[in-house]
Amino acid sequence: MTDRDPHNSRGVVAGSRTLFKVAALALLLALGPLLAGFAYLALLRDPQLESRHIHAVSTMVARQQADSLSSLLQNLSLRLQQAGTGTPGQLRLTEGTDPEVLARALLPWFPEFSELRLVPLTEMGTATLGEGQFGLRNHIEVDLVRRAAAGEGGRPETYRVDGELLTSMASLANTSDAGDDRTVILGTLREQWLVSHLQDGNGDLGEITLQQLYRNDRNDFVRVGEASPEGRPFQAVQPVTDTAWQVTFTPSSALLADFTVERLPLLLVLGLLLAGLCAGLLTVVLWLPRLVGQDVARIIDGAGLKTSLHLDIPHLVPLGQYLRRLLGGHAAAVSADSGKRPESPAVLTGHHLTNPLFQNGSILDPEQGKDEEVLELDLEEDSEVPDPTLLLPPYIFRAYDIRGNADSELGDTAVDLIGRAIGTLAAEKNEDTLVVGCDGRESSPRIKQALIQALLGAGRQVIDIGLVPTPLLYYATRKLDSRSGVMVTGSHNPAADNGLKIVLKNHSIAGGLVQRIRESALEANFCEGQGTLSHTDLLPAYLDEVVRDIALPVPLKLVIDAGNGATSELAPRLFTELGCEVVPLFCDIDGSFPNRSPDTSRENNLAALVETVVREQADLGIAFDGDGDRIAVVTDSGRILRTDQLLMLYVQDVVSRNPGTDVVFDIKCSRNLAQLVVTHGGRPVLSKTGHAFMKEKMAETGALLGGEFSGHIFFGERWYGFDDGLYAAARLAEILSNQGKTLEQLMAAFPETANTPEILIPVPEAAKFGLMQKFIDGASFPEGKVNTLDGLRVDFNDGWGLIRASNTSPALTARFEASTPEQLRLIMDTFREQLAATDSGLEIPD
Repeated sequence: MTDRDPHNSRGVVAGSRTLFKVAALALLLALGPLLAGFAYLALLRDPQLESRHIHAVSTMVARQQADSLSSLLQNLSLRLQQAGTGTPGQLRLTEGTDPEVLARALLPWFPEFSELRLVPLTEMGTATLGEGQFGLRNHIEVDLVRRAAAGEGGRPETYRVDGELLTSMASLANTSDAGDDRTVILGTLREQWLVSHLQDGNGDLGEITLQQLYRNDRNDFVRVGEASPEGRPFQAVQPVTDTAWQVTFTPSSALLADFTVERLPLLLVLGLLLAGLCAGLLTVVLWLPRLVGQDVARIIDGAGLKTSLHLDIPHLVPLGQYLRRLLGGHAAAVSADSGKRPESPAVLTGHHLTNPLFQNGSILDPEQGKDEEVLELDLEEDSEVPDPTLLLPPYIFRAYDIRGNADSELGDTAVDLIGRAIGTLAAEKNEDTLVVGCDGRESSPRIKQALIQALLGAGRQVIDIGLVPTPLLYYATRKLDSRSGVMVTGSHNPAADNGLKIVLKNHSIAGGLVQRIRESALEANFCEGQGTLSHTDLLPAYLDEVVRDIALPVPLKLVIDAGNGATSELAPRLFTELGCEVVPLFCDIDGSFPNRSPDTSRENNLAALVETVVREQADLGIAFDGDGDRIAVVTDSGRILRTDQLLMLYVQDVVSRNPGTDVVFDIKCSRNLAQLVVTHGGRPVLSKTGHAFMKEKMAETGALLGGEFSGHIFFGERWYGFDDGLYAAARLAEILSNQGKTLEQLMAAFPETANTPEILIPVPEAAKFGLMQKFIDGASFPEGKVNTLDGLRVDFNDGWGLIRASNTSPALTARFEASTPEQLRLIMDTFREQLAATDSGLEIPD
């Protein structure tokens, strides 16, 4: 045995605390960024987030209260105007009729008012009116009557009489059959009506103050709830439309507490990280010397032997080789342990050594000054196995699906890896069976076959439902013995593309799970088994359920533009069974899409539909994208309806039956849509763009209706909550058939704005998210309210603008809306300047 007495060093010494010094340095290097990061979170980011969220909630509460109050007052004003024209009861002032008697007769129709008075106008108009006449209490009520008589509207006024707070509003009405007698109807609300209304929407959120503005003065006349002194900085003010009132909201202590970030969990996480870091470094410091000592002992003990020598640390192999050469041993028998013993002592598998004695697979003899080959490395790779990172480029794994060129990016090998990864993920979630369908693209049968084989190889059972629109895949996961599935479809992308939309446990996967599929495919760590394949036809069941749900009392004439996509056969059949006269357009399945692009969100792709609707004098035209989960609509006059306009019809229909329900829509939609939802008693909910994000938000809120500007419509009322272009078209036909009006007449009830369609700004796929973040970081809009939920949306007083990165194409997308064309141009020019400052090569087209 070799003498290893530490006191007999023979001139070779080492620092006894070197490892501890290295560990201490590593600890300091790790602690710096770690502590700085936690300090930033605790001292800067969390307080900023708290403040931002409280400001947002305060503004939302104030706006909701102001909008709700405005809507109630407008409704009262309209009913007052109608009261003198025959509603209700055809009440008229005739000669000798006492106005007080008529007022008492009208009062039951206005339960909100505590008092109702009629003030007949003579030929002198209001010139002779004064306090005390017709029960007029003061100059304020006299002024209300005069303004109403002059046609200046019925803006309410609040005042005090004998310590009691009253609010009055007036309206002019004709009260004779000849229409020549004029009467002002004056209604009075008590304070309790305002208080109860404000209390209904407040709960314990905070203090709501209703103020009346007069010149530069403010008069607080109604106050409900309690505010926290700490809530004053977060106070929000919103004007009540068509009044001199404003609503001020100050959050309560309870609301502030809800948004206060608890620091203790953060400190606990920091403590655990520090403890783990110290424990890890301590383990290295204590364990590494032991491993090195054991290997050194093996080298010394086996230096003169010719038996195989296995080491734990590869970097010591050259030392063992060198000592054996010096002592005449068998150098090739030294190897490092990589978790299993090598089959041959002359082969070192899978280790790239960096010791100065080892270079390019050789041991360097410092005495001879030349290389001598003493160790053969088996590092040869199987040239027949392609690099998975080249097969699976990261950009085809998108925000909520997998999509790329069918030939170059979704070949059979790539689909096999992806399919096995999906099968493995399904197994982890205890999903034994998956439904598989495909659209009509030329590449879809090949990809579907490769996908099915991969899923079967992962031990999953597969139900093949054939060539169907994507909504049929979603429908299958609700009706068959499976809650999961994969749809082979390129959706609205060009014919050369294809992709996979994935559902697990009735949820479309997005974000992290999509990336997890790629990681699993790259690691090739799959579960294995042998599943079974079955086939089923769901079309009859789907048609039967939709036909039973939809009622069309009056048959319609429709033009159906399937764009040669997956709905080409199903859509005409559905509407024929609903009793409609169908004019088919491009309703032959052809995966090359010879007549138009499958993207219905681009309005130039709908030119043939517009022309056909006008020529055929149809009630409406409906277009579907390549896989049928999007809808586009053309009115009887040939006007293309944008989806946020179409959603307004659905809001009227759904929310009227379900007051209080949430309505989800994406950030590209008009703000008039949100106002309409509130007016009808619903709650608007803003979402990121993307069908998976929309479905997630609908499930989270329990919303009965949702819509995305690109054409995805989601019905949770009477349907299953997924995006289904066919069902959305059927619901539109039902609304039109029951209303007895043309689609143009129905749309005329909604406000008109100057707005753009979705605008594409082409950018490289790999650069779009970086460019978007650069724009967000550098843009400055001091006159607007910025929202970064999805891209950058800025709301101004007269409109808004948006730029975001597309989830499905190599582009930035933009949209703009304003009250006038001039204001629209101003907003677009402002965004152009900011975008040019980010990248001079980016332009927003006219």
